[in-house]
Amino acid sequence: MSRIVVLTDMDGTLLDHDSYSFRRALPALDLLIRRNIPVVPVTSKTSAEMTRWMKHLYLKGPFICENGCGIVIPSDYFSVEVKGCRKEGDVLKLSLGSGITQIREALGEIALELGVNLRGYGNMSSDEISSVTGLKGEELISSIQREHDEPFLMDGDCDFDTLRSAAGKRGLTVLRGDRFYHLVNHCDKGKASTILLDLYRQEYGKIRVIGLGDSHNDLDFLKVVDIPFVVQRPDGTYDPLIPEEAAQRIPGIGPNGWRIAIERFLAGEVKGFEQ
Repeated sequence: MSRIVVLTDMDGTLLDHDSYSFRRALPALDLLIRRNIPVVPVTSKTSAEMTRWMKHLYLKGPFICENGCGIVIPSDYFSVEVKGCRKEGDVLKLSLGSGITQIREALGEIALELGVNLRGYGNMSSDEISSVTGLKGEELISSIQREHDEPFLMDGDCDFDTLRSAAGKRGLTVLRGDRFYHLVNHCDKGKASTILLDLYRQEYGKIRVIGLGDSHNDLDFLKVVDIPFVVQRPDGTYDPLIPEEAAQRIPGIGPNGWRIAIERFLAGEVKGFEQ
């Protein structure tokens, strides 16, 4: 029997877009935990944020952070060797992205080149970040501790393709998330997921993978799973940048859709996925 692995986006998917609550997803999350099915967050959140969230979610495995720029694995989780990582306390960290200083310098250059105001995390006050994200206290402090991925807002008339082209000239790319654009080097959630899933295959042999997301920057990792799901956004729509054929559309917003997708899977109602 194949080992099942679940990859999931956080904000707007497992977590409510506005309140960050996972209450509506909890019944399905509890079922996965009880069945010893690994649940792996794949998120734009920082390592510091995810260390806190893993405790809240009662998850004890690895996670992918900063839009695929980093992978964090408990040091005793896999028996196989994790190459290229560094040990920090009781976890192994694998860095796939450029340093945040380089990314922020490039964001300033792009803003000057395009003549638009690009306000990155590094140039925003705590109050401004809080007003956009709703984060406060330790959660806000953790979100600021970025290593590779710079979220930013854009003021001005500039289309997405032009923005990506300017980033591409510098060996970088732009992702579009729920609240922010993100400037990163050419790492993404899909590449990081592929690396982590290869470790699962080395450990367990054959695995089958389901993935859950809600926005365009989830598309890269939804492409590398066996069964991809996309949940509805807060207004009840699906991200138009995710093609209909790319993922099964679940009739539920955020964590409610997450619960529906997992319950359908566990009930054997997902076509093309043999447990």
